Amino acid sequence: MMGCAGIIEAWGSAAYSTNERAMYVWGGGHNDYWGNEVYSFEVRDGRWARLTDPSPGDLVKASGVDPLPDGQPNSRHTYDGLEFIDHSGHMFAQGGAISPGGQGNSVTWLFNAETRGWQNTGSKGRPEGYGIASAYDQASGSVLARSTKALWHYQVDTNEWTRLIDFSFRPLWPRYEVSRSKTGEIDTRRRLFWSVGSNDLLVWDIDQGRLVTGDWITTGGGQYTNVQRVRRSIDQLFESGGGNVYDSPAPGFAYDSKADQFVAWTGGAPRILDLKSKKWRTGSAAGAPEAQILKGTFGRWRYLPNYNVFILINGVKSNVFFYKNMSGGPRVPKSKALPGG
Repeated sequence: MMGCAGIIEAWGSAAYSTNERAMYVWGGGHNDYWGNEVYSFEVRDGRWARLTDPSPGDLVKASGVDPLPDGQPNSRHTYDGLEFIDHSGHMFAQGGAISPGGQGNSVTWLFNAETRGWQNTGSKGRPEGYGIASAYDQASGSVLARSTKALWHYQVDTNEWTRLIDFSFRPLWPRYEVSRSKTGEIDTRRRLFWSVGSNDLLVWDIDQGRLVTGDWITTGGGQYTNVQRVRRSIDQLFESGGGNVYDSPAPGFAYDSKADQFVAWTGGAPRILDLKSKKWRTGSAAGAPEAQILKGTFGRWRYLPNYNVFILINGVKSNVFFYKNMSGGPRVPKSKALPGG
């Protein structure tokens, strides 16, 4: 077992609340870490806090189910299945691999940041399993979630799941049926949902309800091709720039709304995609960790519009990092490592 480090290192994500100005971290799962406690990093004062206590380990070992007998969610590899729903004050959690056996999970959980309590929504027809990539669409108050076999829409206020498109059949299979680790994000200006990572790229037009990946052939940033995954379906071949990001397992990938750019991190210097020119460039590596955690970064790289910076959580014994893509915004405080790491 990894112990506390598994919260982040075992396919763990995080969610940022613009209103609370805090990053919420929750993870573990399988036989890496059984603790289901929630942590937050308070950006205002640069401090960590543990918000909940873990369920007893013997309870997890004896049951191996979700929810646990005490009504709490089982710990899990969260992948990119965490988002903060600012309009309701909840952290959303979907999918993952639970403790101790690593089974795939489909329960939709909401964590109330004010009361520090969990709610099992009981919703039906939900995405499940490993490698989910999600993003919160503030304009519609909903979440887009990409599972291995489909793209889903979750309306938070009505607790309704809708499957938008299925990847199980041609011409979308095998190109878009990707089980490995990915990261989701929304370009709020064009209303596009992006999912990237593990030799994959998907772009979905939210308002038109259709795939538009073919509109986003870019230059620079390393050559990308999906030829190995679609070699028996050559009509689904897609080649572009951005391979340094798209080929990485669950890269950090977030939209800078002020610059109208995607900024990605896979270790060292960030990779920056200017959406107007469709060109990649490389940012500064000064002060950056040399490499992302082996399993991926997922949602532990987020854009903070309050401060006009990106935040990175890259390990329980490492400081929290900030990266500024453009000038402007207030000063951010110094950070500390996760307590107990």
